[in-house]
Amino acid sequence: MQYITVASALLSSALLTSAATTTLERRACSVAYPQSIGFPINFDIHQDAGGANSVSNALTFSNIPAGSYGCQLEVNFPAGYPITSSGASAINVVSTAGGGDSLFGTLTLQSSPIAPTKFVINSAQCSALLSYRLEIASDTEAGRVAFADTKDAGFTVTYNC
Repeated sequence: MQYITVASALLSSALLTSAATTTLERRACSVAYPQSIGFPINFDIHQDAGGANSVSNALTFSNIPAGSYGCQLEVNFPAGYPITSSGASAINVVSTAGGGDSLFGTLTLQSSPIAPTKFVINSAQCSALLSYRLEIASDTEAGRVAFADTKDAGFTVTYNC
């Protein structure tokens, strides 16, 4: 009986020592860029007063591998990145995948003059096609948001983090 108790104590001690010396490495996320013919992708989302002459932009990701997990839509801008905005400049990000439209997030795009800026819009289950529509959030006010989406600035989907 004492042998089992001593053996259990030694085994527990060895496991704790092993766990204490194991360091966890930070995993790198994979990044998907919007589907396009090339960069830059010039986004120009705008509307006139009363919602007239509304122009929305499509945002599509079709390059996420099967079996991926933890898809998160983000927008990143380096310090001082030029974003043109006026009036009601908050934008809705509407998920258009799966045949139905649903609000995925609302944000006001801006960049800091001194540091990189990152906005996490929302996360969703990964699929082969993630598609969104960018539109001015106000139903009644005039507004405009425009910027160039490049490999260094703009929308991305991170996954497998």
